[in-house]
This record gives sequence, structure tokens and C-alpha cells, in this order.
Amino acid sequence: LSKKGGKSGGSTSSKRANRAAQARKRWLVEIEQNAINVMYALTRHIGQDSKYDAHARLLVKFVEEECEKCDRTIELCLKYDEKARIAEYQYFRSDAAEEAEQMGLDIELAALDAKLRGGGDLFHRTCAILSFACVCSKRCHKHVRDQLRMKGSGITVIKEGLSEFATLLADGDQ
Repeated sequence: LSKKGGKSGGSTSSKRANRAAQARKRWLVEIEQNAINVMYALTRHIGQDSKYDAHARLLVKFVEEECEKCDRTIELCLKYDEKARIAEYQYFRSDAAEEAEQMGLDIELAALDAKLRGGGDLFHRTCAILSFACVCSKRCHKHVRDQLRMKGSGITVIKEGLSEFATLLADGDQ
């Protein structure tokens, strides 16, 4: 007990521990997002004619250990799909959507922005990573289909994600 009759430092160390836990959580989310962006860049820019068999070596990573990289990418894909859908739904239910509609703004475009910021961009990138694995390896393709089916989904989620991604990238060179 402190001189004032209260607990000594209990609340301060609790706040400090809480801040540290929150900082660690933000750091882990950032690492996950950066890993997705790096993997997307690798699958996008490493061609089949790359030096040092980089394309084949990258593909092997998805096949090894009973396709565990495919499993993790599927988890992330479904996670960010759900987050994006929730963000879009919350935007449509928000006051901002009502205000935008009253002002004559395109609420579909604003909802798309909310969806992308809420996880849609990472969802699209994980779909592209999975499509790389599926297109380049029959084993990965079968594994991804089976795993999606087991999780109550299907390959359609990836196809729709890629289709939306392609629409968004239509103006660029990707």
C-alpha cells in the first residue's frame, strides 16, 4: 500500500501492460499484412523464366509440408473476406452512407472504399496468391478446393475475389 492508502502502482503497471499488449497486437497485424503484400509481389513478378529457378522454388513452398502455406493463405483469405464484408455492411448501415446518399454522392464507391480499407485489399491479394498456387500446381489446386470445401466455402470465393480485383486494376498494367 502507498502512503495514501491506495494500491501502489497496480493501475499504472496494468495500463502499461495493456498498452504493450495492444502494441504487440498492432505489430503482429502489420507483420501479417506485410507478409501478404510480399507474397503477392513475389507471385506477381517472378516469371517462369526467372533466374535461379525462383518460380519453381516459390511454388515448392506452397507444396511442401502437406501444403501448409496454402492452408495459412486460405485462412487469411477467408479472414479478410469476412472483415471486408463486415466493413462494407457497416458502411451501408452508417450515418455517413445516409449523408452521402442525401448529398447525391456515389455510395457504392464509398462502400467499396470502406470494404477495401476494411480488409478487401488483402483479401484480393490472398486470392491472387492462392490462384498462383492453384494454376501452377495440380496438387495445390486440389488441396485448396478440398480445404475450402471443409471450411464451408468453395473455389468461387477466390474466383469472385480475383474478378473484383481485376475490375479494380482494369486501368493499370496488372
